[in-house]
Amino acid sequence: MKVAKFCIKYLFGVIGIILISCISVIFSNGFKWNIPLYFQSVAHVIKQIITPSEWVFQHRLNYQYLEKPLFSYISDNYLYSMTILFSALAIAIIVGLVLAISTFGLPRKVSRAIHTVLNSLEALPDILFIFLLQMFVVWFFKSFDLLLFRFVYLGEEKIYLSPILSLCILPTVLFYRTCLLLLEEEWRKDYITLAKSKGLGNTTILVKHCLSNIKRNLIIQSKPILWLTLSSLLVIEYLHNFYGIVRLIFFDTRPFIMAVSLILIFTPFYFIYSLLDWLVGEETKTGTLSPPSMLKNAEVLHLQKFSLKGLMERLISVWSALVKQLLLLLKRPKFLVGLGYIIFLLGISILYNTPVENAGLVEDPKGNIQAPPHSWGEGKLIFGSNLNGYPVLQMLIVGAKYTILFTLLVALARVVIGYILSIPYTFWLGARSKKVINGLADGMQFLPMTLIAYVLLVDIVIFEEHQKQLAESLMVSNIVLELIILIVFALPVLLNVIGQESDEILKKEYTQAAMLLGASKVSIFFKHMTPHLVPRLFLLLGQQMIQVLQVLLHLGVLSIFLGGTIRGNREGASQSLIYEWTSLFETMRIGIMTERYWLIIPVLVLYVLLILSIQAVVKSLIENQQRKIGIHLKPKVKKSMEFNEEGKSHKDKEMFSFVKEGKYI
Repeated sequence: MKVAKFCIKYLFGVIGIILISCISVIFSNGFKWNIPLYFQSVAHVIKQIITPSEWVFQHRLNYQYLEKPLFSYISDNYLYSMTILFSALAIAIIVGLVLAISTFGLPRKVSRAIHTVLNSLEALPDILFIFLLQMFVVWFFKSFDLLLFRFVYLGEEKIYLSPILSLCILPTVLFYRTCLLLLEEEWRKDYITLAKSKGLGNTTILVKHCLSNIKRNLIIQSKPILWLTLSSLLVIEYLHNFYGIVRLIFFDTRPFIMAVSLILIFTPFYFIYSLLDWLVGEETKTGTLSPPSMLKNAEVLHLQKFSLKGLMERLISVWSALVKQLLLLLKRPKFLVGLGYIIFLLGISILYNTPVENAGLVEDPKGNIQAPPHSWGEGKLIFGSNLNGYPVLQMLIVGAKYTILFTLLVALARVVIGYILSIPYTFWLGARSKKVINGLADGMQFLPMTLIAYVLLVDIVIFEEHQKQLAESLMVSNIVLELIILIVFALPVLLNVIGQESDEILKKEYTQAAMLLGASKVSIFFKHMTPHLVPRLFLLLGQQMIQVLQVLLHLGVLSIFLGGTIRGNREGASQSLIYEWTSLFETMRIGIMTERYWLIIPVLVLYVLLILSIQAVVKSLIENQQRKIGIHLKPKVKKSMEFNEEGKSHKDKEMFSFVKEGKYI
């Protein structure tokens, strides 16, 4: 039975991948959706998959397309990509765990400093680590005449060290931060006090008990990290100039090639996570520490039906209360600074109405005529210009509103739609329907969003220089298309996360008790479940905003800009129509390698500060909601609880005293 469920779930994941791979056919004729052609493409892809003789890909050579056997490419490059990916993930997991265990329990000031550093590293774009690593290798070679390792694949022997190190840096930071947070949360639980009272040392408790108890949450939290790493793999292959399984789609963007590539990426991770879930699930079933729920057999069917009027009233009351809480949060410096930075950028960008004009030739202070790109302060250009001569400062000001609003809109739409869809998911869908959604979500959460967005947009949003007028006329429709792609393809995964969280809350004793007392579904969801969901929703909102920025950044490196791309006549010379920030990262390699730092430093600083501001706002929202439901206590309250009325610490007194013949023993 378990084998059958395993195979059926895998089949659902494969079907979901095939359905996603064929979506590009819908937009093959502009924005005239051709649904019959889509289903024909799905059938054709399935036929090709079950017919190995048709497994060929098209490779462009001298303006001609040549068909090559797909098996030979996969055998040569699939294991290469997977070796780099799994090596990077293994390093990230091992180093993250070791660092978390080593630094856990340090003084509060040191712990806060570590979290601050980790948040700052998380805010840095992953491609920056790639270029900094390459710059270090070049500097070391110039200084000591010793090449540490090659970082560009030139068709000779395959390179491993550079792409593995480049890919593992950000996942290591994320695993370290996740393990540290989970251990800190686990350390507050009651059984830790019981274990200490029995004489167990901190190291024994940490390694033997805490690590064992956080493994389920660690597996769940590892999936977003894996998703981000898979998105980075495409950029790693592109910047290191080697041909892996992800870059196969650069050669051939047909639905069949995309389906095969995504299935090959999905399959190993599906098997690994299925095995981990089975192992952890078996231990949970056989353990004796999971408390039985007193009301687990309470029938949900006795609840009243949803009333549309009651639903709207509840929604309005919940979000009006949320607005009131936001006004109260303005008193908190961290929240105020983060939100103030975002509002300041938006205000300046919206009020700035001056069009961005090409600076052209500029006279420097010595009277010489300079062609673009212009350096810092050249002419009247404070931050210089890009390769095409457009002022960097003006592009940053104009593009701020598009970057921030688009990111916020995508993330907010994902979370709000997922929250609304979790209502029918929790109360109306049966176990089989939930399994179907979970199967589709499992298939999609291992797919790099950058790759999906690239395949769907590459033939639509890139224009030649003589097509600029056409590109401007299609700018709004292209923005809407990218908005839909980034929202729709994340919804199954997000619905799965929020829905499972809702199911867990529904099993709690207080919700079961409310059911037995006759509370309606509306009351159960909004009064009892929503307060506990809100911290998770805030956390998801912050994660989704950062993920959207990362996807836009990766697409920017690949010259896929929001709203449309005017192709340049040389590397890094493509131009965005709306000057959104992530388009400026296309010139990161040129800016770093040629020491034209004005091309990257201004946008990098603003980008990092934006992510840090998002983190500060989200953290303040989570802490506020946790205080409302009694999860979080202020440090001052904790400190005051440790002392008695005489001002003496409770720790200095015995918890129990036994008296025998008038003496304490």
